[in-house]
Amino acid sequence: MVSEVDRVVPFLAAAGRRKNDKLGQAQNMEALGQITGGIAHELNNMLLAINLNLEALSQEVLPTEATQPLFDGAQAAIEQATNIILQLLAYSRRQPLDAADFDVNRAVVETRTLLRLVLPANIAIETDLSPHAAWVFADRSQFEMALLNLALNAGDAMPRGGTLTIETARIDAGDSDAAIQPGLAPRDYALITVRDTGTGMAPAVSARAFEPFFTTKSDCGRSGLGLSQVYGYAKQSGGYAEIGSQSSGTTVRLFLPCRRAAKPARHQVALPSGGSGETVLLVEDAPLVRRAVTRMLSDLGYQVLAAADAEEALKIIEGAAQIDLLFTDVMLPGALDGNELGAVVRQLRPGIPVLCTSGYSEVRAEDLGDRGRRFAFIAKPYTKTLLARQLRAVFDREAVAS
Repeated sequence: MVSEVDRVVPFLAAAGRRKNDKLGQAQNMEALGQITGGIAHELNNMLLAINLNLEALSQEVLPTEATQPLFDGAQAAIEQATNIILQLLAYSRRQPLDAADFDVNRAVVETRTLLRLVLPANIAIETDLSPHAAWVFADRSQFEMALLNLALNAGDAMPRGGTLTIETARIDAGDSDAAIQPGLAPRDYALITVRDTGTGMAPAVSARAFEPFFTTKSDCGRSGLGLSQVYGYAKQSGGYAEIGSQSSGTTVRLFLPCRRAAKPARHQVALPSGGSGETVLLVEDAPLVRRAVTRMLSDLGYQVLAAADAEEALKIIEGAAQIDLLFTDVMLPGALDGNELGAVVRQLRPGIPVLCTSGYSEVRAEDLGDRGRRFAFIAKPYTKTLLARQLRAVFDREAVAS
């Protein structure tokens, strides 16, 4: 006769193996994310230098009928490269996110219109939306992109047609759930489930499906970053993503943190561009970027003092009579990073405006600042127009605060 212990022990052992497998996969994804994020950060610096020099060249050399297509082609390549880098940063959980409260059910309904345009007519789209899913706190545009990427992958798995189903629910991830899903904090989540009736994936394929550039479709014309974007977006938003597949189809579950109600939207106000001779201390360790940004700031009407690291910047601060704004990269070599440099400079020059930049997004504006006072932030790669508007916004905000 089989005892109760004999029944329970194999079950507990299997549960332990599943937990260890998930933990090992999470650690592998974390390591890949760190490598991918570092590569994307360096590419962002190079891309920024190319973009700024191209903008300067187009101003110095008036484009002709023969040269305009060359400028346009270069700009289009920069935009495509920027999109790929953003997807890499999404996987590594370092993409810039504009998180806000939004109605997840409404977002699904509105995105369904786009999905209908990109999926073949022989694929039906069904939704089962729970009224309890309510509001989530995340980046809505990246949520829509995640649904689009999932739908495109599902479409590839259903070449002869099928059904794509999107479901929403609200779940309370208690301590037991958090232990089963590495990194899933115990709280309320909106669960978005995307299910297809396609060919499914082998276990070896589904285990690697979230890895960047991993794809089994060599002729699909896509980068292989779609599912990695979904995974990175979920993790960076404070949630989780998992994928399961059998011969009858694939299911992706996306957990996003809930919020109880929506906040009123903030309206952006148009800001003037250009400087009036103010002195900007630029701190940037990449020489190509430093030269390009120095030229851009000069073109915008600013006086520029440039430094390669915090130590050099502090020497300039000690000797300069007037500095009106500190513009620093966050990732700097040496003892101080850009955030720490900003705090020191604020002690030496109280009230000085500080604008930070980075190819990483974990250094968002809300993460920057000393004693609760936030530093402004602009993500790389930026354009001349975006930088001009952000500089004026920082100057105007500090003027009002003083």
